[in-house]
Amino acid sequence: MKETSISLFKGYSDTHPQDSTLQEIVNLIRNDALVRDRTEKHRYYSHNGQKAAAAWEKAACPCFAVAVCFGGGKQAENITGWTSLALADIDHIDADRLPELIGRVRADKHTLLSYTTISGTGLRIIYRTDCLTTTPEKNRKVYSKIFEQGNRYYADLLGCECDLKCKNVTRLSGLAHDPDVYFNPDAAAMPVELKVDKKEQPAKPSIRNRRLEKAVAAAAGELAEQGIVYEAHQRNQYIMRMGYLLNAYGVAQASATGWAVKRFADYDGDVAVIFRSCYQHTEEHGRRPLQGRTPNAGGNDGFASVEDIERFLDTQARFRYNEATGKCETAVAGTDGAEGEYTEIDDRFVNTLWSRISKQGKTVRINDIRAILHSEYTVLFNPFTDYFEGLKPWDGVTDHIGRLAATVHVKSEQSVFEGYFKKWLVASIASLFDRETVNHEIFVLIGPQGSYKTTWLNKLLPPVLQRYFYIKSNNNRITKDDMFSLAEFVFICMEEIDELGASELNQIKAMTTQKVVNERMAYAHYKEHRAHIASLCGTTNNVQFLTDLTGNRRWLPFEISSIDNPYTHPVDYEGVYSQAYALWKGGMRYWFEDEEIKLVNLHNRNFEVPSMERELIQAYYRCPLPGEKGTFVSTTDILSRINSAVKHYLSPVKIGLVMKQAGFELTRSNGKRGYRVVELPRN
Repeated sequence: MKETSISLFKGYSDTHPQDSTLQEIVNLIRNDALVRDRTEKHRYYSHNGQKAAAAWEKAACPCFAVAVCFGGGKQAENITGWTSLALADIDHIDADRLPELIGRVRADKHTLLSYTTISGTGLRIIYRTDCLTTTPEKNRKVYSKIFEQGNRYYADLLGCECDLKCKNVTRLSGLAHDPDVYFNPDAAAMPVELKVDKKEQPAKPSIRNRRLEKAVAAAAGELAEQGIVYEAHQRNQYIMRMGYLLNAYGVAQASATGWAVKRFADYDGDVAVIFRSCYQHTEEHGRRPLQGRTPNAGGNDGFASVEDIERFLDTQARFRYNEATGKCETAVAGTDGAEGEYTEIDDRFVNTLWSRISKQGKTVRINDIRAILHSEYTVLFNPFTDYFEGLKPWDGVTDHIGRLAATVHVKSEQSVFEGYFKKWLVASIASLFDRETVNHEIFVLIGPQGSYKTTWLNKLLPPVLQRYFYIKSNNNRITKDDMFSLAEFVFICMEEIDELGASELNQIKAMTTQKVVNERMAYAHYKEHRAHIASLCGTTNNVQFLTDLTGNRRWLPFEISSIDNPYTHPVDYEGVYSQAYALWKGGMRYWFEDEEIKLVNLHNRNFEVPSMERELIQAYYRCPLPGEKGTFVSTTDILSRINSAVKHYLSPVKIGLVMKQAGFELTRSNGKRGYRVVELPRN
């Protein structure tokens, strides 16, 4: 490959590029100490929710121009040449998929350069072409095709969406430390189709065009009802929602895309790529009837009536609507006539119903079957009411919950563990049945791998309710799906909670008190107002994981010494849950009052991440004893004294929190706020 000149900038604010080469870029990514330092700091700040600091580190990292060379600036008017290179950028890749995608990218013959982006969750791919010309204006048009077709190629290769905001020729690519950066100077050029089709003659009015017009009108009306309009900051959402709806109305992809490209010509992104993504949902194509008619009772519109479909469904299976999952379930009778187990209805089952009724000589819209299944035709079913009301009454004496808790052996006081666990379990029952109640506590087991922590929690639910236990292993972000899980599952178990960043911890704390989930499911028409029923629990190997100096009252962590094998010590589900249900119905106080909260905070001190502020204050000061006057010191005085011992930034806010926690009296002297202390001598 011929050596290509690259414009390198010291940072995103730099306007004086230096000439460089791809090999030098690779060396910076692999070995440069500054790039490594910026990358590590960016990821640290991002993990801890410090967005501004993270953004600053990213902006200060070196970057290079991919498509063009610059002189005296980095604007379009500063372009001095073309590199024949283009980029594809993929963000927000799940950690478990990243190694696989890296392997695919490196195995592809067109990949010239590839490295992990500064976020640690993205891939930057550089590829080259051989179809640029010596005419700048023509190159701008050609580059859009190079970018579009190259990004489409990698999107198809990896099964991921590429970031289409990177299509500008002046786009810079930020560097990030990656010791395993991939560079293949002999990479093959990306083939690009530059042939322009002749303009089609205006088509005569056809059914398809009329269908498109009706579908656009219907979709636009629906989006307007939802408050989604084509304006700044909503354009991408509007175009994507329009694409999904036109697909659902059965409009051909080519017709829909052609219309959209003209309609949204002012949009900076690639409309065709967005619509291609929307139309990948082939199972949604044509699901919505466009005519807007509903089958009538007499069936005189040529279609089966509601009564016809309901009578047919009665002969096929039993149906119910699960209030916890928000999904329809069905039980098909066996050959002996006995009712089978209920399972969630899927597309294949609905398609089978449509096929069977059609074979009986009836003309049926498959969407009519779906509409009836999601109507009052299906009886409501609450799995929790069904289970708990079917339990035998508790005898009022046997402590089944205590026996279950005794299978976990903790390093602290066993009676405290058993008492806290009982409160948490009864609170979880209250959350299932009382819409005004949410379990505010997070129950955590701490211990080495292979000690049955997650297994023990997983087996808390009886087999009939096991489907309502959810393990969340990706704690790096809290998603919309996680919000819906609060209204669906009984227990949500967060593995390795010590990996949670500060922002995620704050979100978790907010989730524990959120009474309702008010979100719209994918493809649903309206937001759903659903009660928060889930109780949170977690596991970790790290004893010290709590970081909030303001208090950690929502956490109930316990370090285990051992857990009896759950497979050989089965849970007495009927006993445990009949007792928990009876305790809740009987008015047991499952919440913590003020004095108990103080004990919880004291207990949780054992699990807090060490605080430099706390350790220094304990070394320099103590609270005055009764009768001791003490010395008045302000926060500034404290910082002045203890800062001399360390070369580390100490937070005045944290100093105040630690002083309050340690019991120092907040007072005022000579117009200044401070504390009464006894200064400890220093050697």
